[in-house]
Amino acid sequence: MSAQEKLGGYANGFGCLDATAIAANVTAEYQLLDRDGVAYGKGDLPGYISELRKHGEKMEITNVMVDGDKAWCKWQLGEIVGAGLITFGDDGVSQEQLFYL
Repeated sequence: MSAQEKLGGYANGFGCLDATAIAANVTAEYQLLDRDGVAYGKGDLPGYISELRKHGEKMEITNVMVDGDKAWCKWQLGEIVGAGLITFGDDGVSQEQLFYL
């Protein structure tokens, strides 16, 4: 799979809040950096997604911008609106920094 396909699979996984689909498109060293300063790894995704599901069943992802190995997107889950800065490559997504209100 190409880096772009890995990024697309990652976004689709978050769109339907599917931890397995997300995990299939991240690196072994993947880190999700939440706004509260907590870093979640690949193995933490099922629990993280379970918490997200408390706010809605689907995440709407819009305004995606890609520049080299970085992507930026806007997202909404229920009443929560946020953005993510994503680092990715041929091996998958390696990091995402979240910002939200």
